[in-house]
Amino acid sequence: MTGTRGVGDQPGGLQEAPSRVARKRAERVARVERTAARVFAERGYEGANLEDIAAQLDLRGPSLYHYFSSKEELFLRCVRGSADEVITRLEAVAAAEADPVERLRLLFREQVLIEVRDYPDFLPLFVTIRLPAADLRERLLELRREHEAVFQRAAEQVREALGGDRASASLSLRVAFGALAHVPDWYDPGGPMGVEELAERMAATLIGPFLRS
Repeated sequence: MTGTRGVGDQPGGLQEAPSRVARKRAERVARVERTAARVFAERGYEGANLEDIAAQLDLRGPSLYHYFSSKEELFLRCVRGSADEVITRLEAVAAAEADPVERLRLLFREQVLIEVRDYPDFLPLFVTIRLPAADLRERLLELRREHEAVFQRAAEQVREALGGDRASASLSLRVAFGALAHVPDWYDPGGPMGVEELAERMAATLIGPFLRS
């Protein structure tokens, strides 16, 4: 009708209300995902349930169904969100360094910092967790491949730059992944070696085989 405005056309506060609602919902969902990631990492997939997660948020279990249809959906959102953060961070490190050897060394260093200091739930969610359903395992495997691909590209660039053997470089990378997967198991944050020193020493150790391959 001529001369009238819809609610979406109102200037000022009325137009902003939906965006505030959406922003608050996104904040609540992010908080749920962070808490759920910690619970899944601590208790495993089958040991965690929506009631436990809700209790840590001072909510009732059924209230989580307003945001997630099932535990499976919540778990996949947790691992997808964690993977996106970690992969984005690693790709930024890779993009900032031109020298192939230094690029791979810095990626190893960053991975140690991610595991030990910044995202302690990352490894339990991606490596040690046991999943009961084949479709869940396949989805998780896809995310692992995305994460590994960042290192594989860097390792291949080192091999091309130094003229090394492809099989040796691939083996060296697999050994590095195995070592990185167990750092939180033995590293003592209260010990004499700080996290930064740990990351530097691990990176120096892991890059060594690539220089000899």
